[in-house]
Amino acid sequence: MTIDKTLFHPDYKPEPFWWEAARPGTTYSTNLPTQTEIFIVGSGYAGLSAALELAREGRSVTVVDALAFGEGASTRNGGGVSAGINLGKGISGSPGQNARDGDHKSLVRSLLRESLAAFELVGELVARENIDCHFERRGRFVGAYSKAHYPNLVEKAEFLNREMQLDAVAVPVEEQRSEIGSDFYHGGLAINRAGKIHPSLYHKGLLDACNRVGVTLCAHTKVTSIDGSVGQFTVKTEKGNCRAEQIIIATNGYTGDLTPKLRNRLVPISSQIIVTEELPKDLAHELIPKGRTISETPRVTSYYRLLPGDRRVMYGGRARFQDVPPDVSAGLLHRMMTDRWPQLKGTRITHSWSGFVAMTTDALPHMGQEDGLHFCTGCNGSGVAVMTYLGTQVARRILQDGQSDSAYFGLDFPGVPVPLYRGKPWFLPIVGEYYRYMDRKERRTGT
Repeated sequence: MTIDKTLFHPDYKPEPFWWEAARPGTTYSTNLPTQTEIFIVGSGYAGLSAALELAREGRSVTVVDALAFGEGASTRNGGGVSAGINLGKGISGSPGQNARDGDHKSLVRSLLRESLAAFELVGELVARENIDCHFERRGRFVGAYSKAHYPNLVEKAEFLNREMQLDAVAVPVEEQRSEIGSDFYHGGLAINRAGKIHPSLYHKGLLDACNRVGVTLCAHTKVTSIDGSVGQFTVKTEKGNCRAEQIIIATNGYTGDLTPKLRNRLVPISSQIIVTEELPKDLAHELIPKGRTISETPRVTSYYRLLPGDRRVMYGGRARFQDVPPDVSAGLLHRMMTDRWPQLKGTRITHSWSGFVAMTTDALPHMGQEDGLHFCTGCNGSGVAVMTYLGTQVARRILQDGQSDSAYFGLDFPGVPVPLYRGKPWFLPIVGEYYRYMDRKERRTGT
């Protein structure tokens, strides 16, 4: 496709905006030890949270990453921090339906309680470790993409308040401008108990905290194989071997051939993001008056927010259902952004990038143990809180000698129902375009 060069600012960079403040690197990286108690593969939120919890209890912990620390989704995401907004999709219907279903009521409530605990854990870690990462509890607004979606959001507000006390309020279309300077939606849902964060600075804070408590950190150390069993694993890497008693796989959207059983249960989906140049203060305030994070109800959704300082917009979504060059996705996302905010048509882009989200077929995150390996994965687009929490929970399970009171542990973890699927989601463009068609139809007909 033809790329409109006028959309790009002279200082445009095809990389995450977040890296301006905290670029992934090798600070604290050291040589791989020959032996450790717990070996963690992956240096994102989950891996570092697990390492921090374990090391604070006196365990010997090593974290390795095939890339620089945090180079994957932990420094590439949108920075939304939510509590239970998307949970329930994979348990036979909407959260409201599940709450009325006696067979699922207890499980759903447990998962929602833990989702709220995940949100609170981020705030606790930020405060305890003194992480300067622009953590703001300014809430979220979910826009109704179709007229028929709004009644579902009214029901959802009642459910979230009843089960989680999220201070959720249904916003009719007549009052929508108090939440977003756009007439694109048909009303929406405001959730006050939600927030946003600078994802790369948050990751840096976790990395700093791990270093302070003595975690061994090894960047650019790709694991090639894992042999043995609990208590006597041998981990082979491109930089040597290490013996370990326990292993945690925390690779999420970047899970590969090292753990094929886990890989075959995940669908890595590329999510693309752009950032605009600085906007006039009054225009930025008009766009999102309360500084909330914005999301929406269609199958193929977008998410967006103001950046720290409230003068620039970050807009993310599925420009394409495969990884495409940043210049290509930038133009597509800019068009989607200006569909929602026509007043930004002349605004230029300063950054464009992408990262992989780990999706599961039941739309739920999972933690557990398979072939002796602990794992936590499946953020489904809510990775800041969910992966921080699951990493911490896996660590606590190790500390408690295999015991866990987390509802996530032991959940059935279905594979991807595609014949011969081996981690390459060739079917995504087909499924994605069908979803786009259904979204357009629902928006047009109001169903």
